[in-house]
This record gives sequence, C-alpha cells and structure tokens, in this order.
Amino acid sequence: MGLALDVLLFSGIVLFGVGFFWRDRRCHLARVAGWAAFGVFWFLQFPSYVEKDDPLNALGTAVALPIFLYLGYHEKLSYDWKEEYQPLRFLAVGAFWAAAIYFTVDRIPALSGGLIQIVTDHTSALLNSVSSGYTVGPVSYGANTGLWRVDDAELYAPILDPAAQTDVVNIVLACTAIQAIAVAAALIFSTRDDPRRKLLATAVIFPVTYVMNLVRNTVVIHYYYTAGQDFDIVHSGYGKGLSLLVTAILLLLAFYLLPELYVVLNGLYDLPWRKAPGWDYRKNVGTLFRKSRERSRDKEGGAPPPVKGPAE
Repeated sequence: MGLALDVLLFSGIVLFGVGFFWRDRRCHLARVAGWAAFGVFWFLQFPSYVEKDDPLNALGTAVALPIFLYLGYHEKLSYDWKEEYQPLRFLAVGAFWAAAIYFTVDRIPALSGGLIQIVTDHTSALLNSVSSGYTVGPVSYGANTGLWRVDDAELYAPILDPAAQTDVVNIVLACTAIQAIAVAAALIFSTRDDPRRKLLATAVIFPVTYVMNLVRNTVVIHYYYTAGQDFDIVHSGYGKGLSLLVTAILLLLAFYLLPELYVVLNGLYDLPWRKAPGWDYRKNVGTLFRKSRERSRDKEGGAPPPVKGPAE
C-alpha cells in the first residue's frame, strides 16, 4: 500500500509539473488529474490519522477529496472556456513546488537523513553556546537504508542530556523546517511578481525560517533538560507558540514583498462566484464580502459583461 500511495502521490506531482510547464490548453486537464490524484492520496491517509488519534489532520484528509475535486472542476472550466484563471494556476504551481520539495526529501533517506544530521548539529551548537555538554548521535535510519523510504518509522538523530547522558530528545524531519521552507518556496515561485522581489523574498525568508527553527529547537530542548518541564508542554507551548509568531511575521513580510500574493488569494476566495468566462477577480481586491448590491444586480440579470482573462 505504501508504494502504491507513493506512485499516486508522485503521479500527482508530475501532473502538476506538466500543468505548469506545458504551454498548451491541455495543461488544464493535467491539473485536473493532478488535483484528483492529490485528493485521493490525502483521503486515503484518513484511517491512519484516526488510528493515531489526530483529529485535526484526520479532518483535513477527510475534506481533501471534495476540495481538490472542486479545484479540478474549475480547471476543467478553464479548459472549456479557453482561458487561464491566474489564481488557479498559482495554486497548482504552489502545490507542485511544495509537494515536490517536501516529499522528495522525505522519501529519499540520503536527503532526509542528511538534513536531519545538519539540523541536529546546528541545534547542538546553539545549545552548547547556552549550556555546554550536549552531544549528538548518528542518524537512525531503521529499515530505510536504501535509495527510497520503505518504512513508516521516522528517521531521527538524538541529542543527549549533558548531565545524565541517558535522557534523549530526537530530531526528526519535522524539526528541520523543511515543511515551512517548501511552503515558502511555493508562495514565492508561484506568483508573477518582479523577479527581483522574488529574489529578495527568497534571500530573507529562507534563512530566517531556518535560523528561527534552530532557535525553536534550542528553546524546547534547553527548557526540557534544564528546567525539567514536561516535553509536551515545552514543545506544544513554547515551541509552537514561537513558530506561530515567526510564521505570522514572515507571512506579513511575504505579502509586503510579493503583493501579487494577496491578489491571487482573493481570486481563490472568488471561485464560488466564477460562473462565466473572464471573471475579473481583481475588482474585489480589498473586500472580504461581495457587496449586496452586486448580488442583487446579478440576480436581476444586470451583471456587467465578463472581462476576458489573460490569453494563453
């Protein structure tokens, strides 16, 4: 089942890549298939999250299929109407970059293990600058010693307690900030903003995300070892609280550096009202809710003629 799911997942990534790079009207059909593949892949994760008693992720996987099929439906409309709806393209390109970066690293043990080792070494160095004596163990690969990940067990590298050398905190792939970096790459590379702005956003957001993740790791491990606080409290409280604050700041910075982000996100919000070719999503930028008079005008048949979208 694991290999079949990987085939389904990477088929979706390839289809999104085709939908991104192929300069042909049929690129929309590739994106339709990509959304369907992603929807089925995530929906099949639902039982595992239920078994892990993870209600938030279980809910996310449960609604993934209808949401992704809805996005595929709008891509089919774009194909039928022979137009490119930029917010949908932004989302498909973002899915391609985020999934390609994260899952390639996750599924290739040499990449994930190497990244875990680097982050573990850097975290240990920060810890030793605060309180010396921390040591790092080698990455544990379990059964994942080949070219491709075959076991669900997580790869990890231990950081040992400087006092007793018996208590161990493990650094896993989720502690490396690869998810945040993949999402940041998706946001930056998927917009049509000026390349210089994209370069500036990359130069600022990527290193800041990595460094702040090291700080988060250091805070969690230091308070756990030195203060003897419950690990779940320091991890979910201090760690996730710091991550949330940094994420909020970086998102505001991304919106400042890449103004197109807000525009295309507004266009995604507009999808339920996209009933005809040439829907001008930019006219509602700056509003959260459509004006009541526009709704009344549409119901009375007085809607203005659609504005033709960008030519392919």
